[in-house]
Parts: sequence; C-alpha cells; structure tokens
Amino acid sequence: MKKQSLHAIRQKYKESHPETPEWIEFTIDDHTGANVYRIHHPLFQTNQEKRAMRAAQADSDDFEMARALLGDQFDQFDEDGGQVSDLILLLASLTDTMQGTDDEGNPTT
Repeated sequence: MKKQSLHAIRQKYKESHPETPEWIEFTIDDHTGANVYRIHHPLFQTNQEKRAMRAAQADSDDFEMARALLGDQFDQFDEDGGQVSDLILLLASLTDTMQGTDDEGNPTT
C-alpha cells in the first residue's frame, strides 16, 4: 500500500471543497468597525482545540466551550457584548452544513 501524507490529504480536501474555509470569521453585529473574530472550522481544529472543546462539552459548560473556540479572543468577545449562545448557534449552523446533502444526496462537505 502506498504511504499517505496527512498534509497532502488536508490540502487536497481544501482544494476539492473550497466552500469549506479553514477559518470562520464573524462579527457580533454589522456595525462599521466591529471587531472580527476568527475560529477554526471544526474540520480544521487543532488537537488542543478539540481537547478543550471535548472537556467543555463533557462539563456542559457553554462558557468554557466559547473560551475553547475563541481562545485569547474571548475576553474581547465578552466585552463587546458577544453572547455565548450565539456562538453555539454558529457551531450548530456549521454542523448542519457539514452533515447536509445536495439535491443528489451527496454530502455538502
């Protein structure tokens, strides 16, 4: 069997699924000058991010999940009035997209 390169597999996936960005960027509102926050798409999270998410989910702690997603951005997110529940909605939306199918029944991601 041919040796596989995980890096090459990741790059091929990115190329063949351009609608799945590595980073998700969002603002809390649509105001000019609003801070832009950035999280890894769940498919591209690091091991550290995945471990932090798993721990937060095991504790059913939405605030820890938000901290796991946002890292150093969390305090600014909170200060700007960001709502943890809205971040959870963003994740749910991403999950729906990852599990969706097109008109022919093919996975969307």
